[in-house]
Amino acid sequence: MIFLYVCTLIFMYALIMTYKRLVYLLIAALACSGCTDEDSHIYDLQCEYMSNPLGIDSRTPHFSWKIAPQAGVAGFRQSGYRILVATSPDKLDVGKADVWDSQEVASPQSHLIPFGGKLESSADYYWRVVVFAPFKDGKAESPVARFSTGIFDQNEWKGEWLKHPTAPSATHVWFRKKFVIDDHPEQVFAHVASTGYHELYVNGQKVDDRILAPALARIDKRVLYVTYDLAPLLNKGENVLALWSAAGWARNNYFEPLVEPAFIVQLNGKTQKGKPFSLCSDNSWKCCESYSRNTGKYNFMNMGGEEVDGRRYSTDWNTLAFDDSQWTSALALAPLKKGGELKLSAQMTDPTVVIDTIPAKRVADTAGYWRVDMGKSFTGFLEAAFEGLQAGDTVVIRVSNCDSVAEEHKQIHYYIARGENGEKFANRFNFFGGRYISFFGLKRKPEPANITGYAISSAAPRTGYFECSNELFNRIHEVDRWTYEMCTTEGFTVDCPNRERLGYGPEGAYQTTWGMGLPCFASGAFYMKNVRDWCDVQREDGSINYVAPQISDMWGSALNGNAVMNLAWEHYQMYGDKRILQNILPTAKRWIEYLNTYVREGMLTPFASGGYFIGDWVSPGPVFETGSGDNELFMNNCVWLMSLELYMTIVHALGAADGDVSQYRQMLETGRIKIHEKYYNPAVGSYLSGDQVRTAFALFTGVVPDELKPAVVKHLEDDMTGAHPYLNVGSFGRYPYYQTLFSHPQFHNIISGIMAKTTYPGYGYFIAQGETTFPEVWEITHPNCAQIHTSYSGISAWFVKGLAGINPGRAGYSLIRIEPQVVDNLEHAGAGLETPFGLVESGWRKQNDTVIYKVSVPTGAEAEVVLPAAKLSAGDGQWLSRVEGVKSIRKEDENIHIHIVSGNYTFRKR
Repeated sequence: MIFLYVCTLIFMYALIMTYKRLVYLLIAALACSGCTDEDSHIYDLQCEYMSNPLGIDSRTPHFSWKIAPQAGVAGFRQSGYRILVATSPDKLDVGKADVWDSQEVASPQSHLIPFGGKLESSADYYWRVVVFAPFKDGKAESPVARFSTGIFDQNEWKGEWLKHPTAPSATHVWFRKKFVIDDHPEQVFAHVASTGYHELYVNGQKVDDRILAPALARIDKRVLYVTYDLAPLLNKGENVLALWSAAGWARNNYFEPLVEPAFIVQLNGKTQKGKPFSLCSDNSWKCCESYSRNTGKYNFMNMGGEEVDGRRYSTDWNTLAFDDSQWTSALALAPLKKGGELKLSAQMTDPTVVIDTIPAKRVADTAGYWRVDMGKSFTGFLEAAFEGLQAGDTVVIRVSNCDSVAEEHKQIHYYIARGENGEKFANRFNFFGGRYISFFGLKRKPEPANITGYAISSAAPRTGYFECSNELFNRIHEVDRWTYEMCTTEGFTVDCPNRERLGYGPEGAYQTTWGMGLPCFASGAFYMKNVRDWCDVQREDGSINYVAPQISDMWGSALNGNAVMNLAWEHYQMYGDKRILQNILPTAKRWIEYLNTYVREGMLTPFASGGYFIGDWVSPGPVFETGSGDNELFMNNCVWLMSLELYMTIVHALGAADGDVSQYRQMLETGRIKIHEKYYNPAVGSYLSGDQVRTAFALFTGVVPDELKPAVVKHLEDDMTGAHPYLNVGSFGRYPYYQTLFSHPQFHNIISGIMAKTTYPGYGYFIAQGETTFPEVWEITHPNCAQIHTSYSGISAWFVKGLAGINPGRAGYSLIRIEPQVVDNLEHAGAGLETPFGLVESGWRKQNDTVIYKVSVPTGAEAEVVLPAAKLSAGDGQWLSRVEGVKSIRKEDENIHIHIVSGNYTFRKR
């Protein structure tokens, strides 16, 4: 210890003598608030990234938990754990684990611990973890958490697929089945799969608050099922199970020829005496057409709306007392029209729910109709009450993004009156995206109090935060979050909710994921599902469809197919879960091999006709790069290089040797040389015209030779401060573009200056023009522009990863790299990011001639804090080398790297 102390003093003396102004100090280290030594706060217990999930179909679920910091303890961490799993919480209360006991394991690991016992289908389980650490008593117990299982084997499904025998596919249908339980039910799970949407009711009561169930998959190949806990709703004696269904995506032009709009139910239960009982869907179920139906075709530019016929309104169809003797028998059938079997998988991601209530703001009397401004753009449902209508009167409801009745993308709804005051239109199985609601056919002005919007989303819960001294930046961050939520509705992120609702790769799986979905939401389960969606849309030849989970022949680029690897890699960086890399490896290899069949003379050539080989999309202009020109060829070749390098990186992360991918490394190096030789323009000092996207792609993919990199970076810097002083990028080029900018510190001041502008084109321009979500193109008045779109979502990456400087130093954030960027036009900035270990926080504030940095590292993690070496001076406090929690200090280039353990720290520099 004396030797180490002497070495530290020698190091600090040498550092001070070499850099006379570089004196480091730590103020207020390790000031944890809200915790005591006795209070362990083991929290956020998760099973497969979810809290208390129902119906998981993993036989080996993984458990995670977090530990709050302890006051005044630097580097507090778990030394071991013991996981107990039981069939009831009472058993856990007395320390009995009748399912699995891991016994005490000496390990600091608290994330993704695999279950080691045996699980049964359709069963209830409870678990807790005992954490061993330097607590007062040496250990602490967590609260009890729960999970239940779904159906593990396909042959365990005993029910039949059902539909109405004659109802048109647009019609929403009621189904019901009475059954008797001869004792009080204790444990009852209903597993419901449907190719369209469903809502489940027991004895007249809706089972939960989810809507548009289940989440979407590629429904001609895989259908997700939802597990419902029915025990609290069932009674001894007679009960009724009721289901309201709609075809949803089964009416889409691709799926309709292949898939029946049908559902299947498997109910498994046991009574308090332990007697098992079950109920399965079969043709003894009764059905009837309901009072609502879809309009439109659920296709591109025609997603439609809903029609509600108030004359057929009923509230008791799902109750036990209702007389269903006049209903018809349901039709049992095979769900795939051309034969084959559907894979039934549990929905292991968050459901779609209502996340906000939006009251109407203003009602305007226009020529022949009433125009309602909801005050903000949103995706969701409408509820509107009407007065003064006579039976048979029809109200036409148009939803639009802009303050123009013509701009509605066929989002048209109808209400047919029954002639009573207070009757209501309400969406149920089709949502819309927009802000303005136009009512035709009303006989009196609607009152704002009678019009309510309900914003819906299937995005995971929000996490973390960002805040700074510029309210415009704060507003941009909030709009970015809202846009993501409004474009994430059925278990995937779409381009726009009003016109297409398609899960494009470049928009939903690149910048949006890296810049928003992962750092700002608890999206572990969400992206596990999304990666599988992309695997499911791979074709036999190895090519990958443009969108997922749907199949659609729309325009795209090589970026679309690369989404499967990109999503998996970014998820791995966030959570450190190698399973996601293993799951996509066969798909990724087939994709790489598919691309390589189109390589000629060391470069990728167009691999599909039509619009597939496009370049960047909706960059300022707007510019739509289609076809096989040099811009498109250059960009897709860079994407091919990205694919090769990312595949090799994934293989190495899984432990394979370099020889396993040596052929790809040679292709990568050859491709870089060929692309540089063909497209480098020495007169410009960059590639082709030298625009920001081409320059960034070249730098990101290693096309630029080492000796030219400083000049190419300088060209990009000059362009952003000269000819194009804005973010000259579209929706496809954002991921490598921002990655490139963030990797060079000089760009942060440039970005900050651009972000502060309210002129076209830019995020500040959107806010200044009153946009409450980000639109499809920089030109918000462009014809057919969707005002809710993921074209530019994910700019929050700069707030969290740039200004606050929070990034993984190691996959899974066990080591966090914190490199905050102080910019000229802000007085302070800070952000928090929820890691698998807890919330990491980083912020800075200018105070006179001093910059104060604050850092908080969660329990179980460590961090490398990188601060600029220049202009540091002495002040009150301790030398860093003497502060508990600082493990090492080193200088590299112009920065000081400080390795710290968990705790709260404040650094100061002058």
